[in-house]
Amino acid sequence: MRKLVSLLIVFCLWSPNGRSQTTVSGGIYQNTTWTTTGSPYIVNGSVVVFPGVTLTIQSGVEIRINNQSSNTIFIETRGKLNCVGTDALPIKIRTLQDTTNVGWQGFVCTNAQGGVLNADRFQISNADIAFSYGTPPTNLQYTNCSFRRCNQAVNVANTVVLNQCRFVANNVAVYGWSYFTLNNCLFQGNATAVQAYSTAFNMADCQFINNQMGLTFSSNVFDSLRIEDCEFVGNDVALNYPNNGVVRNCSFSNNDVAIQAAYECTILDNDFFSNELAVEASVRAEVSNNRILNNIGGLRIASIASAAESPIVQNNSICGSTVFNVDNATNVNYSLLSNCFCGLDSAQIELYLLDGYDDITKGLINYSIYDTNCTSVLTSVLKFNPAAGLLDAVPFATFENPVHHELKIIGKTELQSLQLIDFVGRRYLLQSSGSATFDVSHLPAGTYTLMDAKGQPMRQKLVKI
Repeated sequence: MRKLVSLLIVFCLWSPNGRSQTTVSGGIYQNTTWTTTGSPYIVNGSVVVFPGVTLTIQSGVEIRINNQSSNTIFIETRGKLNCVGTDALPIKIRTLQDTTNVGWQGFVCTNAQGGVLNADRFQISNADIAFSYGTPPTNLQYTNCSFRRCNQAVNVANTVVLNQCRFVANNVAVYGWSYFTLNNCLFQGNATAVQAYSTAFNMADCQFINNQMGLTFSSNVFDSLRIEDCEFVGNDVALNYPNNGVVRNCSFSNNDVAIQAAYECTILDNDFFSNELAVEASVRAEVSNNRILNNIGGLRIASIASAAESPIVQNNSICGSTVFNVDNATNVNYSLLSNCFCGLDSAQIELYLLDGYDDITKGLINYSIYDTNCTSVLTSVLKFNPAAGLLDAVPFATFENPVHHELKIIGKTELQSLQLIDFVGRRYLLQSSGSATFDVSHLPAGTYTLMDAKGQPMRQKLVKI
């Protein structure tokens, strides 16, 4: 019986410019190195590294997949494959014929046969799945890598750390489960930049530009979410369903939707401008200290079932929108008294507050009129029950309901103490930390009666969430 063995076919040729090139396909049965001297390597057929064998690709090597003959070529390792470049000399893997479509299958690691795949500091393009594993590794870490025009660039099974990586024109750039750490990465022109089912998600100094979906969370974040110092420009949806964490000090501009369905998430100290919709705040979100300026729609409050699920909206500048500054898309009343709407004319401010005055299915909005610097309250407009905000014992002072961490009495900075009573009669004495601001973060959620300076109960109720 004849035994047929497929051998790695290697041809060394000279290109017209005097540089050598090497054509490869088939099996690798002994330790092999692809060197810069033999680069570029033209892969005319699938390559398999067999068990017990190592293929090492030197930094600076170029690999060109011959997609003119087939788009099903792959490079598989059942042994060990080292594809590690340097910052100065990355390994470059692309199709022979430039295309915007998938042109090959990608790298395949067959763990069941002992396959090991080490890859970093590379540039890869046009793969169906850039790196496919039978059993995904528990930790993926890429630094200064580039993924272009891949169907799926990075699949996460447990932990991924991405530093200074670039994802351009992929169908899905990063997808998967559990622990994500992204620093100083670029996502541009992807159908979906990041789709995460995460336990914890930490991202800083990243850019999302012209993606259809920027960053989306497909489930609740179990541990924590932190997004800081990032830029989102020109995305259809920049950030979808952020939850259980904080989005801080980011810039959102020219997106169709900047933040969609913020859920139990703090949106803090960000800039929103020229978006079709800047922020959609949902269940127990907190929107604080943001500049929401010159959008088509500023803030929409939506998708809550009761007042207890209401978001906190405080200390924002929400100005210059062309359709609405605030759209109360719920039937709950809101006091937005610490937010500045950049106008001195209540009638003009009203035009851009969509509430029960415009549609009886919506709740009402109380608001304040600030000076031109958004620093001092000139007056407050209360459309509904004084329980929403007017303190008889402190003339002309107001406070917002519901509250989460902080109760701020507006317009009476000298107030030093307050007394609260819960529904079973427990009393809480609060001392101001300054400017009539009181820490209520330690209080259990519920409804509280406020007491005046003489210990007499007021009509107003404070809702703590």
